Amino acid sequence: MRKWRSLPSLLFGCGSAALLSCCSGYSNLAAPVAASPLRAGPMLCDLTATSVRIWAEATAPVQYRLQVRVADEDGIWQDAMEGSARSLLALNGPGFRGVARITGLRPASRYAYRLVDFRGRWLPDVHGQFFQTAPVDGTAKDFTVAFGSCAGESGLDPSQPIFAAIDALQPDLFLWLGDNTYFTAPHREWEQPELMEQRWSSARAISSLQPLLAHTPQYATWDDHDYGSNDSDSTFPLRAESKRLFEEYWPNPAAGLSSTDGIFFQFTWGRVEFFFLDTRYGRSPNDAVDGPQKVLLSAGQWQWLEQGLQNSHADFKVVVSSTQVLSTYHRFETWNMFPQQRARLLDLIQQKKVSGVFFLSGDRHIGEALRELRPGSYPLVEFTSSPLAAKLGEAQPDAAVPQRIAHTLATVENFGMLHFHFPAPGAADFSTGPVLSFRLHDVYGHPLGSQVVLRLSALQP
Repeated sequence: MRKWRSLPSLLFGCGSAALLSCCSGYSNLAAPVAASPLRAGPMLCDLTATSVRIWAEATAPVQYRLQVRVADEDGIWQDAMEGSARSLLALNGPGFRGVARITGLRPASRYAYRLVDFRGRWLPDVHGQFFQTAPVDGTAKDFTVAFGSCAGESGLDPSQPIFAAIDALQPDLFLWLGDNTYFTAPHREWEQPELMEQRWSSARAISSLQPLLAHTPQYATWDDHDYGSNDSDSTFPLRAESKRLFEEYWPNPAAGLSSTDGIFFQFTWGRVEFFFLDTRYGRSPNDAVDGPQKVLLSAGQWQWLEQGLQNSHADFKVVVSSTQVLSTYHRFETWNMFPQQRARLLDLIQQKKVSGVFFLSGDRHIGEALRELRPGSYPLVEFTSSPLAAKLGEAQPDAAVPQRIAHTLATVENFGMLHFHFPAPGAADFSTGPVLSFRLHDVYGHPLGSQVVLRLSALQP
């Protein structure tokens, strides 16, 4: 876990001039602070070992240069670069939102960043704007991940204070697992792109969310309520417009393939690889006749996932689905509504001997951990977190749910935390190998229920 609070933000220094451009003449002068026209952001996204993207939305057309400096080094602010040019955040298009990319950064290094207008005035750094680049792929480095689903104004507190609790725990990544906002029924917002856009803009501007966006890189998939109407699928008439808006608000590392539409993507953090699925864009209706033609993922997405899992060299492979994969005990949307698709996924892991796989999911409006034992396979485990800030759902006790890992049920607003630990050679626990721990937390950040520990050695074919 990163330890930002112990670093005074005014002590950040610049890095190697070979990595960044020459310093601006006014960078260290007491330039006046510009009034902020930002409606939401800045938000970190698509963070790698050497680059990051920064998103924002404004209330009027505006453009900023990005500047950075490295933590714990004496120096001055330097213009951030994208390739050989200055990195510019242009919020001039429709909706006054945009994204800029910074390249040439050091792996596993801490940076402060700021937005500077054409007069040389920087925006006030209200929340502490900083990030830490990822380790080089394959590097054994401990890190933490927070995740959740189902956010909106229908929860117990419309201000959604849970995001402040998440930010206080300082995760290295935050994963949105769908229903990240809700297109509302009274106005049938999913029938009008302009209303869908207004809903996204309103959800992104929530004040409690802004510090988390500024500190922690965000990755997201969608579910039915932030894709279209309830239980929507590939027949949703405005799915192309919905996808366009999703991409504008979530600059993920990718969105589908050139040959296959959708928002699925993958990224690697050290020795962990994340596979974000799109269970909506290519989905058959829930009431379609069971058979090979009833699909949850498109053919192109299946090929991408199968190749990705088989070719991955990561220790842990995290498959992120908006709806539960393993659950068979309730009436709500799960992969169990698509039995052939569910069997295909679980058979892939078993028959291709893919090690280190576990699942993350949301949607259920409860939190829990599930386990499925399959002959000839290691135990498959799924961690579900829901809701972040929406209505609570119905739940059954542990005694009625044999799949559930005991004492992991959460029937309050919650988020999940994953802690990946990679023992160093010579450490007392080196022989036990990499380990993952999971626990749910409530709206105040307090732990809920039992912790679940998975050792990589137990996730082997």
